[in-house]
Amino acid sequence: MITGEYKGASLGTLAAGLTVAVGLVVGLGVGDDEQSAPASSTVDAAFPDGTIDGPVMRQLPPFDAASDAAEILGTLVLEDACLLLVSLQGSRFPIVWPAGTMWDAEGQAVVLHSDTRVEIGSDIEGTGGYADTEQLVDWLGDEVAALADRCVDGDIDEVAYLENTPDAVQHVMMTHGS
Repeated sequence: MITGEYKGASLGTLAAGLTVAVGLVVGLGVGDDEQSAPASSTVDAAFPDGTIDGPVMRQLPPFDAASDAAEILGTLVLEDACLLLVSLQGSRFPIVWPAGTMWDAEGQAVVLHSDTRVEIGSDIEGTGGYADTEQLVDWLGDEVAALADRCVDGDIDEVAYLENTPDAVQHVMMTHGS
């Protein structure tokens, strides 16, 4: 027979202590509004300042977690100072590219963060969504909203946007005859 006094903690005390410990670990983690930096070793070069480069409207760094699931599919065209995505149905949308995207004026091509080139006349396939030009003011600022507003097609004041991820464009193919 074992005698003596047991000085262990109750299950309730252990559960409370575990709850506090988990709360501290979670509280010290990355918050909802914080995002990890992209995996590029040349972050400054890959993410130029501003949201417009020539006709390219781009999102701000850092990259976001993938979230928007609409299919973005069409042919890239350049009209005046507007890069447009022309859908298979003929709808024309100004397009917002992921962070780090740049414009190659000499080559007339969009250059993605991954150095993939999207030449005028290329068909692209990616993920993203659609927003009206008024939403862009809060999201990307007045300059992008003003360019998008100049580039929208008549009654449709929507802009196509690619996810702000390095792999938002999954496929680029030159259109036949381009």
